[in-house]
Amino acid sequence: PSGQMEAALALGATRWEVVRTTVLPFGLSGYISGAMLGLGRALGETIALLIILRGTQQAFGWSLFDGGYTFASKIAATASEFNDQYKAGAYIAAGLVLFVLTFVVNSLARAAVAGKGSR
Repeated sequence: PSGQMEAALALGATRWEVVRTTVLPFGLSGYISGAMLGLGRALGETIALLIILRGTQQAFGWSLFDGGYTFASKIAATASEFNDQYKAGAYIAAGLVLFVLTFVVNSLARAAVAGKGSR
């Protein structure tokens, strides 16, 4: 909004005030949408990451916090090894955490965009 930026500067606003009161509110829905797309992409990269990292893993570890795996790719990599009920329960819980995290992020994004539209 170059006209609004010029108007704010003409009224005596500093450059930071112009950014804070004119530029950021104007593009807020775009910033939130971009962040949600990036986060959704990062949370959803399962098979691509699994294929790339499959040959690099030396020994299988049961920690969900080992580097190189996301929750989803860890579950996909070990789906055939769910013979122990505790390990299967741990991976099902990890999937539930992933689902809840995705749901919360999407809900927050919708609330932020809806709140922006009501102002």
